[in-house]
Amino acid sequence: MAQYNIDRGAKLTNNDTIYEVIMLGDQDGNIINTFGAASNVIISAGDLAGYTGVHKYGAVYGSASGDMSTVWTAADTTGTKLYPWSHSAGTLSVVSTSGSDTGDITIQGLDASYNFVEETLTLTGTSPVTGSTSFTRVNRAFMVDDTNIGKVQASISSTVVTEIGAGYGQTLQCFYTIPAGKTGYLMNLSASASKNQVVDLFLFQRPFGGAFRVQTTMSLNQGNQQLDYPIPIKFTEKTDIDLRTQGSSNATISAEFTIVLVDND
Repeated sequence: MAQYNIDRGAKLTNNDTIYEVIMLGDQDGNIINTFGAASNVIISAGDLAGYTGVHKYGAVYGSASGDMSTVWTAADTTGTKLYPWSHSAGTLSVVSTSGSDTGDITIQGLDASYNFVEETLTLTGTSPVTGSTSFTRVNRAFMVDDTNIGKVQASISSTVVTEIGAGYGQTLQCFYTIPAGKTGYLMNLSASASKNQVVDLFLFQRPFGGAFRVQTTMSLNQGNQQLDYPIPIKFTEKTDIDLRTQGSSNATISAEFTIVLVDND
C-alpha cells in the first residue's frame, strides 16, 4: 500500500520511513469507515464478524419516590419495583389480561449456560400457556403477528420476568445480561423525566458471581440528558445490567442505552 507523509508532501519511497497502517474490514474484506456513526452501520447490518449491536430501552409509567425502581413497565407505583434477579431458571408461562390476545409472542434470553435461547408461543388470551425452553435470563419479548391488546406477562414459577404493556407489542425494559463468550461495551445512555421533581438514575452492573454496583449516574428535573462514552464502559460475560430510578413520585421515566457485543475468541 502506498503511504503518504504529510510533512514531506510526498509518497514514501525506498522504505526510508516506515509507518504501520491498520484498517478495519468486514467479513468480505471491504474497508470500513472507523470514524463517526457511519462506522457502526456495518455492525447493525450484521456484516462485521464477531460484533453485535444491542439497543435497550424502557419506561416506568408511575414511579415510586422512596424506593429504587428498575426502569421497566412493571415498576409502576403498585407493581414490581426492582427487577427480580433472584428468580430461578425454568420454563416460561405467558398470559394476557385480554381474551382477544391469541397471537404469537417471541421471548429471547439466555439458558443456564448463558447462551442465547429463543422461544415463540401462541397466546390463548387469559389462559396461561407454558413453554418448553428453560430460561435463566429474559432480555426481550415481542409480538410477532398482532400487537397485544391487553398486558402480557411471562413468568417463571409465578415470578414475572418480563412484561409487554397493553398496546406496545414489545417489552420496555432497561435491563440486560451479557451472553457467555461475549464482552459488552456501553456506548451511550439517555433518559428523560416528566415531572418537575428531581429524579436520580443509577446504572448498576453485577459481574458474574459479584454484587450489584453503580457504574454511572444522572439526575433529571423535568428534562432529558444523554451521556456518551468515548471510552466505553466494559461489561464482562454474564454480567447483569440494571438501570434504576429513585426520587420522583408518580412520574414517567424513560431511558435507553446502546451496547456493542464483541466475541471473546
